[in-house]
Amino acid sequence: MSHLSSIVIHCRDPYVAAPFWSLAFGLPPVEEDRAALAAHTLEPDESVLLRDPSGRAPDVWVSPTEDDTDARGRGLVHIDLQLDDLSELDALVAAGAVRRWEVTEPHRWTVLAAPDGVLFCAIHPRGATA
Repeated sequence: MSHLSSIVIHCRDPYVAAPFWSLAFGLPPVEEDRAALAAHTLEPDESVLLRDPSGRAPDVWVSPTEDDTDARGRGLVHIDLQLDDLSELDALVAAGAVRRWEVTEPHRWTVLAAPDGVLFCAIHPRGATA
C-alpha cells in the first residue's frame, strides 16, 4: 500500500527556513545537512533533509526555489501543525514566526507566517484558549 514518504517545503532561504521547520516539526537535519547549515556551505539549489531518527515520521525536505509562494502568500505546500500544548505557539513565535490572524470556528487555529513568509496554521489543542 502507498504511504506518505516525505513532504517538500519550498522556501527562499534554507538557512532561515530549515532551522525553523526543524523546531516546528521536532525533526533534526541529517548530519550532513546540519554541518552544511552550520558552515553555510549548501550549494545554491541544495535542499536540507529533516529526518525523524526513529523513522516513524515522514521526511521533510526544505528546498530552495525562486517562486515559493502563490499570490495569497501561501507556500507551495500548506502545513497544518497540530499543537499538543498552547505553549508551542509561543515557541514558534519565539523562533521567528509571526502571528497573522486567528480562526475560531469550527475549531480554533492561528495562521502564522514562517520566518521566510510562508503561511501555515497552528491548530490549537481542543479546549485550549489563547
